[in-house]
Amino acid sequence: MRNRNRSRERGNQTLEFTIIGIPLIFLIFSIANMCLSMLTMHTLQEAVEQGARYVATRGSDCSSGTNTCTVTVQQIAGVVTAMASGISASNLKVTLTPAADTANAITCNPVTTCLSSCSASCNSSRTITWPTSTNSDNSPGKDIIVSADVSLTAPMFMYWPGSAPQRISSTSFHAYSRQRLMF
Repeated sequence: MRNRNRSRERGNQTLEFTIIGIPLIFLIFSIANMCLSMLTMHTLQEAVEQGARYVATRGSDCSSGTNTCTVTVQQIAGVVTAMASGISASNLKVTLTPAADTANAITCNPVTTCLSSCSASCNSSRTITWPTSTNSDNSPGKDIIVSADVSLTAPMFMYWPGSAPQRISSTSFHAYSRQRLMF
């Protein structure tokens, strides 16, 4: 009698794993993908905050004596890129906007066009001081905006029984920081 019960239960583990395992694996991959997305979003926002803070402490009046502490677009792009660890610079777009004059925004798309190591495709405005001195955009109390966009492709396929593998094409993240120039 005992052998008869065991032979009837043969294959139950496989069936139980199939019923529970497939949705569980799907759930684990989805959670991992969500965690990676949240990490990317937080890293991008922190990089933009640090870039804006870097600019806010270096306005037109921060010089003392022969010291000058104005910054160039290239230096700001370097700070944002350095703080955005784990985000590919070739996918990162940074926009610098003086809040008083949004028509004079400078865009580094991708950010590598504004860095010192760029080749022939360098952005012509990477060496200018930012914010510019036109219309008193860099005087204390004026606002500046640093924003960034990144588009990432999901690192995994999503499977569901009975359908073809689905690839999430891309996800876009946007970060924005508005700071007031202190000096």
